[in-house]
Amino acid sequence: MKKDKHTIEIKFLDLKTKFKNNELTINEIDNLTCELLLELALLTENGIKEINGTSIDLFKDRVWWIVEKAGLLPEYRDPEDEFEDIEIEDDYYKEDDEFEVEIDDSKFYK
Repeated sequence: MKKDKHTIEIKFLDLKTKFKNNELTINEIDNLTCELLLELALLTENGIKEINGTSIDLFKDRVWWIVEKAGLLPEYRDPEDEFEDIEIEDDYYKEDDEFEVEIDDSKFYK
C-alpha cells in the first residue's frame, strides 16, 4: 500500500519542479519558500521530526538551497570587511568652524 504524500512533500516537489523549469518569478519563489519554511517551522515547534520517513531538517535544507540559488539572500558581508569600505575624512583642521559659539565668561566666573 502506497502512503499518501504530505502537503509539505507536494508543495516542495511543485516548487522544485517549477524552479528548475524557470516557471516562477522571483516574487513567486520568495512567497513559496517563505510559506514552506513557515510550515516547516510550525511542524518543528510541534515536535514533528519526520515527514513520511524523511527528516524535516532535510526539507528545510532543500528549501534553503532554493532560496540561495534564486538569489534571495543579501550578499554576505564579513564584519572585518565592513571597515575596509569606509573612507575616513579628517576634517579636524578644517577652517569652517560651523559650531563656533561665543560664551559670555562673566556668567561663569564670579
